[in-house]
Amino acid sequence: MTTRLSSGGIIANYRCPAACGHCLYGCSPSAEPGYMDEPTAVRVCGQLRRLGCPGVHIGGGEPFLNVDGLVTLCQAIIASGLSLEYIETNGAWITGDDARDRRNLATVTRAGGGAPIMVSADPFHVEFVPFWKPKKLIRLLEETGVSYFVWQQRYLPLLSKLDPMKTYTGAAMAEVLGHDVISQCASEYGMRFNGRALNLHRKFGKKKPASEWLQPCGELRNTSHFHVDYLGCYVPPGCTGMGILIDDLDVILRNWDKPLDPMNYPVLSRLLAGGTGSLLSYARTFGYEPDPAGYVSKCDLCFHIRKFLFHHARPTPPDLTPGSFYNQNY
Repeated sequence: MTTRLSSGGIIANYRCPAACGHCLYGCSPSAEPGYMDEPTAVRVCGQLRRLGCPGVHIGGGEPFLNVDGLVTLCQAIIASGLSLEYIETNGAWITGDDARDRRNLATVTRAGGGAPIMVSADPFHVEFVPFWKPKKLIRLLEETGVSYFVWQQRYLPLLSKLDPMKTYTGAAMAEVLGHDVISQCASEYGMRFNGRALNLHRKFGKKKPASEWLQPCGELRNTSHFHVDYLGCYVPPGCTGMGILIDDLDVILRNWDKPLDPMNYPVLSRLLAGGTGSLLSYARTFGYEPDPAGYVSKCDLCFHIRKFLFHHARPTPPDLTPGSFYNQNY
């Protein structure tokens, strides 16, 4: 029986002016430079509709880095019959030119059929995006009557205590605000620790030997909040840095209990069949050995193995994607 898709998002791009500490997807200024094109958008949206998905949001990266590409993506989503739930942005694209910013905002909101704008504003983002930018974006949204919401609204009074023209490191924020706001923010988010967020977990998590983390990976079968990236790869919820080609997804969802093709999906097939223990055995054939210092979670071990495979297995496993996810300094 086919697993039906419910809530999901489209990752328009991985490139972002910010490199936030909580980012599951490893987005940054040095990430993959591409943006979802029209043929990929049409193919992805059509497949999602066939699999029962009622609607998606648009995220990134920073979707507004390519306004023309964002308009094309909005149009493809709506033309497919999917509902466009909201569009994410951190406001980094905002300039000092009100007229220009209004034009870009109006162009996108028209193409998106009035879909709400989600403004990211929190201590993670203010390390890279000065608060005046999301603050100005909120003003423009209110003045133009565009529907919006802030993620997370409760941080706005806190961020208002900072100099809006500056960015702040975690240490600098702690000096101004009097506590470790980054750790507090991480705990309040209820976030999953994968991608760059693993760095946060490693700061306060207790390390255990790899043998303690050889567990099944049932999470890969979860479809509750998936994403599809600009490369046309389905990304299982929370299991970032891996992808299933959208064209293969229908068959795979109808046959979750059958083994994946180990040629096309050497990593995912082993994680689904035998968890991190199976992946560890596979990696050892290429010379991998676990870190004697241990790992803070199953995901930490999995990422360590996958990063090794990306750099040492030949050919590079095709289901380890995008490349920038593994080329960054985690």
